[in-house]
Amino acid sequence: MSIWKCPGQDRSFWKPEDIFDSPCPHCGHSIEFWKDDIALRCPNCKQLVSNPRFDAGCAAWCSYASKCLGELARTIQSQPRIIRNRLEVALRKKLGPEDHDLLNRSLKAAEKAEEIAVAEKTEPIMPVAASLVGPAARVKGWSREEVINLLEEAGIEGNTAGRIYQLLEPAGDADNPYRNIIDRATT
Repeated sequence: MSIWKCPGQDRSFWKPEDIFDSPCPHCGHSIEFWKDDIALRCPNCKQLVSNPRFDAGCAAWCSYASKCLGELARTIQSQPRIIRNRLEVALRKKLGPEDHDLLNRSLKAAEKAEEIAVAEKTEPIMPVAASLVGPAARVKGWSREEVINLLEEAGIEGNTAGRIYQLLEPAGDADNPYRNIIDRATT
């Protein structure tokens, strides 16, 4: 009897470069990473260090990822970059070919929102999602339900999707730090 294993997780398919050493950005101590490590604690300074070569690969989109990786799949699939990529795909599907300029404006706004959020050490997913969807939603006149469905299609859960939609409303909370980022990114 043969037990099938996903080739991405089966170490018999790995190459020597899939296990490597990288210096700790905090203290310089060498840390051994395996390609499927998301982050490890430095054995010297005990700081959490992200794997500089981590690639979510198929776990970002595969519907069997949770069977293959367990809770790690949820962690991978909830990373801001992965959610942003899924949201971009959903937005591209919803917009038509005639909306090329609108899509480009949305992509630029999301990129700028991410840069600002990272510089300000703020969680980027809310301002990035709002900046990505906002221009298209306003121009196309999408309803709350359409925006929420688009966000949920990208893997953003209901409560968070609702809060993102609130950021798109013109009468939203002006003191909200996400609103400030969105305003700067979309102007």
